[in-house]
Amino acid sequence: IRIYQVVGHKEGLDVMERADPLFLLIGLPTIPVMLILGKMIRWEDYVLRLWRKYSNKLQILNSIFPGIGCPVPRIPAEANPLADHVSATRILCGALVFPTIATIVGKLMFSSVNSNLQRTILGGIAFVAIKGAFKVYFKQQQYLRQAHRKILNYPEQEGA
Repeated sequence: IRIYQVVGHKEGLDVMERADPLFLLIGLPTIPVMLILGKMIRWEDYVLRLWRKYSNKLQILNSIFPGIGCPVPRIPAEANPLADHVSATRILCGALVFPTIATIVGKLMFSSVNSNLQRTILGGIAFVAIKGAFKVYFKQQQYLRQAHRKILNYPEQEGA
């Protein structure tokens, strides 16, 4: 079904008829498995670490995102990646709906590309890149918010 969705019904039927049955038996079930494993890779954290490490050397980042290269008053504790739990259901559903999203984004953004497969691949790359950029920006804003957080003493009341 995903083959039909990604490359189109006519091309998908042609691909399925010409393919080796052993490839279909082994190859097709690996597609959802690879999508699930790909969803579990936390590449945004790596990009964020690189961003924090080299942001003071790249002045263009400072002009686009103010407050990036500025020294922070304190370094917040790094969140444990294992503590950031995402449910297995969310990973599974997100991975299985990814081809649909890639197809839609490809049709919206890359309508000039003739090949359905190329359009879907470009749509998937664009979706992952845009969503990842938003995640990296959000995590950086959380980091800056925690770094500039001040803990104040609660004022004592006179009559209590």
